Amino acid sequence: MRISEHADRSEKLVGLRAEDIHKWIDDLFDAEGFDQLLRLGRSPDYDPYDHRKFRHCQEAIKDACDEFAGKYTPEQVRAVFECHIRDDYDGYLPHREDFENGTFTEKYHDSEEQAKAERILNPAELSEYFKGQAYSQHQLHAKRLGTGFRLRIILPTLATIVLFVTSVFAFVIPAFRSTMLDGKKTMVRELTSAAVSVVESYAQQEQQGKLSKNKAQELAAAKVRAMRYGAKGKDYFWITDMHPMMVMHPYRPDLVGADLESYTDTKGQGGKKLFVEAVHIVRKQGAGYMEYLWQWKDDPSRTGPKLSYVRGVPSWGWIIGTGIYLDDVQTEIDRLTRNLSTLFILIGAALAIMLLSVVLQSRKISEERISAQMGLHEAKERYRALVDASKEGYILDIEGECIYSNRTLQRMLGLSAEELAARKVWDLLVPGAPANESAREHLMKLSDGEARASSFPAQLAAGSGGVVDVMVSISKIFFSQKNGHVISFRLVRRTRVRSLLESFVDASSQREEGAGVLKELEESKSVGQIVETLNRLSLLVREMADQGVRPGLLRHTIGETFDASVASLMKMALKEVGKAPVPFAFLALGSNARHEMTMFSDQDNALVFADVSPGKKEDVTKYFLELSDHVCSNLNEVGYPYCPGGIMAVNPQWCMPLSAWKSRFGEWVNNATPKSILEFNVFFDIHCIYGEQEIADALTEHIHDLTEDNTTFFMHFSRNCLLYKAPLDLLSKRRVDKKRTAKKRAEQEENPGTINIKECLKPVEIFVRVHALKHRVIERSTLGRLMKLGEMGALPQGIIDESVYIFNYLWRMRFYNQLLSHADLKQVNDSFDLGMLTEVERQNLHNVLSRLRVLQQKLCSEFLGMPLHMMPSE
Repeated sequence: MRISEHADRSEKLVGLRAEDIHKWIDDLFDAEGFDQLLRLGRSPDYDPYDHRKFRHCQEAIKDACDEFAGKYTPEQVRAVFECHIRDDYDGYLPHREDFENGTFTEKYHDSEEQAKAERILNPAELSEYFKGQAYSQHQLHAKRLGTGFRLRIILPTLATIVLFVTSVFAFVIPAFRSTMLDGKKTMVRELTSAAVSVVESYAQQEQQGKLSKNKAQELAAAKVRAMRYGAKGKDYFWITDMHPMMVMHPYRPDLVGADLESYTDTKGQGGKKLFVEAVHIVRKQGAGYMEYLWQWKDDPSRTGPKLSYVRGVPSWGWIIGTGIYLDDVQTEIDRLTRNLSTLFILIGAALAIMLLSVVLQSRKISEERISAQMGLHEAKERYRALVDASKEGYILDIEGECIYSNRTLQRMLGLSAEELAARKVWDLLVPGAPANESAREHLMKLSDGEARASSFPAQLAAGSGGVVDVMVSISKIFFSQKNGHVISFRLVRRTRVRSLLESFVDASSQREEGAGVLKELEESKSVGQIVETLNRLSLLVREMADQGVRPGLLRHTIGETFDASVASLMKMALKEVGKAPVPFAFLALGSNARHEMTMFSDQDNALVFADVSPGKKEDVTKYFLELSDHVCSNLNEVGYPYCPGGIMAVNPQWCMPLSAWKSRFGEWVNNATPKSILEFNVFFDIHCIYGEQEIADALTEHIHDLTEDNTTFFMHFSRNCLLYKAPLDLLSKRRVDKKRTAKKRAEQEENPGTINIKECLKPVEIFVRVHALKHRVIERSTLGRLMKLGEMGALPQGIIDESVYIFNYLWRMRFYNQLLSHADLKQVNDSFDLGMLTEVERQNLHNVLSRLRVLQQKLCSEFLGMPLHMMPSE
């Protein structure tokens, strides 16, 4: 829809036109590229709708409210925004992650016919279909057909009728008029010749001496005067001489004997000297046609256009002429046109009825075809969604050829769908592995159709060269009249039983193994290889945790792995989009920057690039948004999910030149509010993963300059730390509730409650962040900052030691909670079930969390000038 159409809709639905909001929503659309798409067709490397993930999603509502703050209320912005997006997506309000879904983009972008088709099945019918029950065609009525039907059936039908009618009125009738006029011209020519013959007979008698010249001319003129023709006998002949002078005219006796040299067919100047023209025609060619205006037959009050034929009589110097009134010709043509029109209308009506019957039949056939296609499409997408969501890898094999592989298998092996399709199934096995001898023999029977349904272990070769242990299961199917098989690959995790001595592995050996993983990541050439390497990293980190490796080494391994993954993906992205136009820095933020993340935490990142001239800013920004899109999308692909709050470089709000970043930090610091502090909390932790470190350093230096001696800012920042309350009440319930009834105690034993460990860590992080800002500490990690603050004497050593202990205790607790919740470490779970703790462990956790109040008290005394207990409740 156009901006004006969106504005009309929002004005009608929410009472607000707000064209500026609609323009902002579609502002990143690549119009030039879209024009090229319309001219040349779709390019595999270009998607004109790619901008939509930035602003056509729920996550962009917050950005829109910020953009138009002060002009519209948040409620107005949200109403207009949702109206715009729902109009574009059939009432659906997508999330940013929807744009990474192939079926979503196919539905709304790739096929106009699919986009306009109604849903074939309602939820109840979907359930029946999914269970295998049949459904009738009348349930699949498609209410609207796409442009294909209009182009194939309706347009040719209308074109046939239009061409038929046009041919009649543009060619047949004009051709008939021309033929009739030619016939009339021939008639007057023959009639004039007859009159000339009469005159020549008298001239011959005069030459033979039978009549005098005067008598012969008198008799000849009288004879011609009496000659009539036409439907009512009113068409006549006239005679002039070569002067010209009128010799005879049956209806204009007043002209007889008159000099006609100056006579014109109309009064006043500009009229046609018709008799002079007749003389010229006769002198030049003996006879000919001419057009003029003349009295309507015997009615002197009326004139009309006339076509006459004149011919000379050389012996007497006479000119004889007669003509037809063109109005008579037109009247006859009009009569014929009416008759033909009536006939053609009847023929056209009959043709329209026949074509309408064809259209209706074709529409019915097209509806049934579209219904069948959509039914098949929905069935395919449902089964594909099931297969892709499975934890097992799948291959659909038809006579030894890989027709389809799901994403689980692609991630498991680090191979793309194209790479898997190019190989035989048995070529996926590790060559020469003893465990694969029978597996290879069995799989090679697939192409012959001799393989039976069975299960067996095998070792697959990953794209990076590693080995993946799997259990292979084969099911036989009949597909498209060919023998086929569905082959599943279930990952087998082999656990080696370690002796007590082996469990005390030196940390250096773990670092060496981690270094090998980092090297593989740095040398990765595809996203698939990174996926396969990170799969092995999960096993390595879990193994390190099982051996009791210190939290610091775990955080270091996870953080360095994240940096290496981003760097490799950035190199791949630069190859795709080309060299950067200006220097830039790709920044990790928050826990990503501090290297305090757990495995596969949400990605928080931003991009800052060198300042450019205003004329180049838009093009440069578009380049870095495209670059960031590649990186963030691939990070999501390899296991680091999108940030739910949209704090990513792919968001235009966090992809800006250095000067814009400095202005943004200036707003946060100089106009500090609780909301700005929440954002600042994330963006203060900056780490340049790829690009120019100097740009990141310049931004960090600017932050320190802004906050130096800024007591108002530190006051707001300290208040932010006080927002986080330790859940001590949950941990104290057991002691307090002993006074209650046995029934109440039983209920509490069954549901002891949960706490959010990540929220418990925030007071420590913010406490350290505030002091790091105050003392211009540039260390990135929380513990690194504490060590630096201790060296500077900025904090008492007791506070530092307690802070280190609290942080390590809670971080370790968070990490092991993830281990217990998700063995593959690919999901983050910060909700900790207190029912897992013993009484001693609960007491220890209570003691740790209660010390958070000491840190908050320190901030109150130093930056707010009052004890914590006197602070007003938030």
